[in-house]
Amino acid sequence: MIDSESCNSWTESGVHSPTVSAKRLEIPARAVGEYQKACGAFKGKRTVEAEDHLRRAIDLYPDYAAAWVVLGQVLVQEKKSDQAKTACAKAEEIDPNYVASYLCLADFAAEISDWPTVSELSQKALALDPIGNPYSLYFAADAGLHQHQLVQAEMHAQAAVKLDEWHHLPELHLVLAQIYGAAGNVVGETTQLKEFLKIASNSKDAPQAKILLTQLLAASATTAIASPAMKDSPAGAAPAK
Repeated sequence: MIDSESCNSWTESGVHSPTVSAKRLEIPARAVGEYQKACGAFKGKRTVEAEDHLRRAIDLYPDYAAAWVVLGQVLVQEKKSDQAKTACAKAEEIDPNYVASYLCLADFAAEISDWPTVSELSQKALALDPIGNPYSLYFAADAGLHQHQLVQAEMHAQAAVKLDEWHHLPELHLVLAQIYGAAGNVVGETTQLKEFLKIASNSKDAPQAKILLTQLLAASATTAIASPAMKDSPAGAAPAK
């Protein structure tokens, strides 16, 4: 029954959560059927159809946390942000042990740069699944970066990279690049940008990553050329103009 919840990144995380509430084990078969139809429509980008099936599933079983989370994602696609956030909050209210609801809400908070809330929500998700969820670690890393907690942010991001064997979250490498950039680690920043572009060359973030990488490589080359000249200059001599 729980495996049938898998539909998007957040619900997939919920499936693998070590904590499963009784409510998630009591979902009627008809509601599951509507949910699965909605999932197919959502993946096919038929949002109106997906919303219709999700609302039927919720009518049949109002405590269907996964359906509320996917409804939130559908409403995002329909540009109904307030309703979307309410749907994910409803999932949290129904089942406080459901990891996916916290990830959904963290995503909304990150969109408006509410990093304290992202941090709080990611910590709640990590408390439920401390070692098996790369998405919880990703949000914790992103929040740490923006709150200038670089050591902790790097720790979370590196742990997430190890879990993300299939590269579902290439953004982790961008976060790591930003962490290393903030720490003044040019080698680390360059390495992470290269890794991101290797696995996500078609991403919307790829053009900006390429520009930054080009700038870093050019600056490194300039430094490498200048360094021997400085070594050969007499002590205290002014550089040639």
